[in-house]
Amino acid sequence: MPPDLSSRAAPAPLIGFAHRGGAVRRDQQNTLAAFSRSRNLGATGIESDVALTADGVPVLVHPGILTRLGRPVSRLRRDQLPATVPSLEEVYRECGPHMDVALDMTAPSAADKVVAIAREHGDPARLWLTYWRVDALASWRHRYPDVRLVFPTLLLRPSTAARRTSTLRSAGVDAVNLYHRTCTPSRAAIVHGAGMLLFGWGARSGPAAARTLHNGADGVFCDDTAGMVAALRAEQHRRAAVSAGR
Repeated sequence: MPPDLSSRAAPAPLIGFAHRGGAVRRDQQNTLAAFSRSRNLGATGIESDVALTADGVPVLVHPGILTRLGRPVSRLRRDQLPATVPSLEEVYRECGPHMDVALDMTAPSAADKVVAIAREHGDPARLWLTYWRVDALASWRHRYPDVRLVFPTLLLRPSTAARRTSTLRSAGVDAVNLYHRTCTPSRAAIVHGAGMLLFGWGARSGPAAARTLHNGADGVFCDDTAGMVAALRAEQHRRAAVSAGR
């Protein structure tokens, strides 16, 4: 179940997810080189989309590649994909078991194999499955009690936020992922009050990541890995100082 945030004695570690590996160029996104670079720069997590090949291999690839290949990944074997497309297992082997891994479950049928790979090669408690269907998330909570579940949305409307967060909490969701510009202190308070973490997606730069974290987010998805890492460190220091009463 989601963590009980009310009992925290000190600020919890913040999570910085390198969006699609935080690649400098678009053609480097979702590659082992990009994921490794972000890890070496100090990113605490990586983010990607997951697809399932015809022979049952979870691979990390943005849906845009489907057009370039001419056929969906689900109709191609692993050996028919470009060499730059990594499997989830390869990513764990490259980055090690101690990274937070956030996966947009564009292929929900891959969930069983994704979780099995995380349990074998990584830390399932640091695997964040992101999906927009609450019924699927509730089902995954029962099937995978050791992983993290994330509900993505553009914003939380004040008129429905309390009911929405209560529903998500009941489904076993661990974190709400809001568009970074809608991560405000008031929305952070609503999400935290429901016992869930708040993430911000869509940050392009270090300053955008810093604003998102300063407004109360517990994690951020960012394209600029170096800027994001600097923002994480600064915000963690600021929160520690506030907690210490300085």
